[in-house]
Amino acid sequence: MEPVYADLSVEPARLANTAVEYEHCSFGGNHLALNAGGSVRADFDLDAAERIAEGILTVTALVSKSGRSAGYAPLTVLVNGEPVASRMTVPGGGDLPQDCVFSVPGALLRPGRNRVTVRSGADARTLLWLYRITFDSVHERGLSARAMLAAADERSVLRYATRTLVHDPEGGPHRWEDAGTLVVHVDRGERAPIAQLSWRRADGSEASVSFQSALEEFHGFHRDADGGVAEYRGRLRDRRAHPGGTEGATVHRFRTEEGWGGGWHSSGELRLAVDDGGAPLERVTWRDQRENTGSVAFGERAAGFLGYYQRAGEGPIGFRGTAVAGG
Repeated sequence: MEPVYADLSVEPARLANTAVEYEHCSFGGNHLALNAGGSVRADFDLDAAERIAEGILTVTALVSKSGRSAGYAPLTVLVNGEPVASRMTVPGGGDLPQDCVFSVPGALLRPGRNRVTVRSGADARTLLWLYRITFDSVHERGLSARAMLAAADERSVLRYATRTLVHDPEGGPHRWEDAGTLVVHVDRGERAPIAQLSWRRADGSEASVSFQSALEEFHGFHRDADGGVAEYRGRLRDRRAHPGGTEGATVHRFRTEEGWGGGWHSSGELRLAVDDGGAPLERVTWRDQRENTGSVAFGERAAGFLGYYQRAGEGPIGFRGTAVAGG
């Protein structure tokens, strides 16, 4: 079957083979917030010839807290009016979104239009935050999530307005200062958005950050060339498909090879930009939202690199590249 998903972490929602309707909901920046009694209806079509014996429905959500205490927003999930979960508590304590996975018996599905309803209890005392809904055949589990990540990565040039938290050495109040614009673009051909990123520059400055799942914010640290360490945050200001958004930024482009089985083998192209107007890059390490990881150290004038790469569920392999013209 075709991928079926509703990515509610962006506005407008990113949809595939799905139509959604909301009731008593509002967009909360990186999620859809359901008030007490609020609901989301996601409709999708199944071909009569598909004959799905079992479906896998994944609802990614959390229950917002009440101050420092756990919140209360019981979750009910229906497929064509039949409950697959009734007034369940989303685990996690309201700190992180959780993937709630449900088995949908084939008997609940029908040819043509099907409806998934996600509802917060009428007695909810806090908000139900809804991030994503995906549906797959049990034999193609994960298909929709992979397609959703690929769609999100189509606009992989990210521009952030950044700031650092400066500590007064004489004990005065801490203050946030503007740290300029950071351009990020990492394209290894895996079609998955960035999750974490670390880098070091030729002047000794370095940073390490982790991105919110919808890429709207990052949080981490920055150490300057003199050794001063500061909290480092960014808020997304622009997101485009390459080469849009790279104007004025240094984009490295490499022809790559992978090392395994005792030899080197031709691989895809790597495009990489981590540009805040600072000194040239020395090394970059990243992880994407599919749990693929890479780390590379640049040669002189970034004419090439040497490092490693590790795809999710596989062992590490060698990774090297030679610069090619263009960005």
